[in-house]
Amino acid sequence: MWRDIVVKTGCGLLVDPLKPEEIAQAIQWLLENPDEAQAMGERGREAVQSQYNWSIEEKKLLQMYKELL
Repeated sequence: MWRDIVVKTGCGLLVDPLKPEEIAQAIQWLLENPDEAQAMGERGREAVQSQYNWSIEEKKLLQMYKELL
């Protein structure tokens, strides 16, 4: 699920959490590319504000309950 969100929104980097070298490379990339790191953060904020928040999820949940009833 997280992979889909990050790829769809372009809001971050994906690494294997069990591979410290990958994590270090991702951190290094962010340090070397501050403009893109900031842009990813902005895209992430926009995604939360427009898609991934309780107001949006609440509507989906209530619709599912209606369909079940």
